[in-house]
Amino acid sequence: MAAKRTTHLPSEGLPRERGETAVAVVAPEPAEGSVGIVQPQHLTLPEGLALACGAHLAPVEVAYETYGTLAPNRENVILLCHALSGGAHAAGKHHPDDRKPGWWDLYVGPGKALDTERFFVICINVLASPYGTTSPRSINPETGEPYGLTFPPVAVSDWVELERVVLDTLGIERLYAVVGGSTGGMRAFEWAVRYPERVQKSIVIAAPARSSPMVIALNHIQRQTILMGLMQAGEQGAQRGLALARMLAHISYLSEDALWRKFGREAYPDPDFWGVTFQMESYLEYKASTFLKRFDPYCYLYITRAMDTYDLAATYGAGDLARALSRVEAEMLFISFTSDWLFPPSGQQEAVAVLQALGKRAQHVIIDSPWGHDSFLVERVKPQLKPILKAFLEGTDAVQTPLQTVESLAL
Repeated sequence: MAAKRTTHLPSEGLPRERGETAVAVVAPEPAEGSVGIVQPQHLTLPEGLALACGAHLAPVEVAYETYGTLAPNRENVILLCHALSGGAHAAGKHHPDDRKPGWWDLYVGPGKALDTERFFVICINVLASPYGTTSPRSINPETGEPYGLTFPPVAVSDWVELERVVLDTLGIERLYAVVGGSTGGMRAFEWAVRYPERVQKSIVIAAPARSSPMVIALNHIQRQTILMGLMQAGEQGAQRGLALARMLAHISYLSEDALWRKFGREAYPDPDFWGVTFQMESYLEYKASTFLKRFDPYCYLYITRAMDTYDLAATYGAGDLARALSRVEAEMLFISFTSDWLFPPSGQQEAVAVLQALGKRAQHVIIDSPWGHDSFLVERVKPQLKPILKAFLEGTDAVQTPLQTVESLAL
């Protein structure tokens, strides 16, 4: 049986708990660079895709981006899986005057964790997302109108299937690694189970083997705010419902410690008794307003429901997680954050324990971060996270990720 490897990495400036150790030791790294200006790419699948719900969706448009150079033997491919509100634009900029680069620019580029001087990184936008792939916003060819709520239900497995079809179309048969966080981590995990022969390594960040009752409950409330708004005030009501849903979701991505650090009980300078009185409230309104400019309420409904139905044991093991994970052949790395209460470390540890009991190569790194579920997107966590990613990706089967093993915290 593979040795149990659970590592806890402390964030700088935070008190250390029992059993914590220093960050992994890696070789000196080259200077980081940017992938620069990148071009969005699109693919049309005229025959579409057969979905898990039994429906057939056609045609399907797919948006994706690539970074780095594909090796002649095509064995340097990393599939990067975006989260709920992300898209195919993971690194670089589309235009020099863009305010922000792609969503994981911290980790994708020359000398970065996903080093584009070594790897060919591809990020594919999933079904039902509003960033270029077929979604409820797309035109239904049978009606000439947007799909809206007539769009068929999608599952995480459908997202994996779409990624597989794109890779097949590009002539990529095997993945050196699949990497993803949150709902992207769900896909990284499902890839290792669904297509074990095609995945060499998988990094699952802040995602378990199934969505918990807490996640289902939070998503249900968010969807009901959108649907209630739609019923009460049409499209405008759905927009306000999406704003409220995003506020609730955003809180779940943070932690109480992070909110105290960032806002405390600081008052808003121009308070409205029934509106914004505290800076915390102002921040939520701001995040909601910016989200409305780039997302869609119908897409949000479908993506959150796909999260709810995600359950590897049910899909691949008739309810038995060990049976489902017995399919895994890849070397697995799970990364959790101590303050993540949306997908807490215990969920990943459950999967790791099963994999290790099966003799699979799996380890679990728990990073001590106060920034909650979104820690993998926070720049302050990069000094802890980057060496872990880089060591695992650039290591070999004979020399696995050089992390110190410590006792697990009580989870």
